[in-house]
Amino acid sequence: MANNTEDIIYVEISEMDYLLICFVRALRIQKGLTQLQLSQRMKLADGFVSKVETFGERAKYSIRHLPLLAIALECEIKDVLPKQTPKYDQIRLTLRRANKINKDGSTSKKKLTEVISIEPITKKTIGDR
Repeated sequence: MANNTEDIIYVEISEMDYLLICFVRALRIQKGLTQLQLSQRMKLADGFVSKVETFGERAKYSIRHLPLLAIALECEIKDVLPKQTPKYDQIRLTLRRANKINKDGSTSKKKLTEVISIEPITKKTIGDR
């Protein structure tokens, strides 16, 4: 039986990385793909997309991943880029990580990660000099 714990984690990330991860996640779900299926379609390690989407890991999408994502999601590269322009360079995510609850009500060893707040690290926006 897993120990039911909840952790609060703070992660600093570029806002562009955050927007890209969220946009690709939404596309993945819209296409009916699991994290595992997207990782496999990209021909990457099975857990890669899961690590990217939990924000607590260092894994992120890079320029190299854009064509892989486009092929895996059956679209153009421009279609995997978020439509929103980042306002800030760096942001701080506050994440809540807690054990998942199984269908039978027992506590899983797997953790569920939830973004509970997003704050700019500096008040300067990207366009400021």
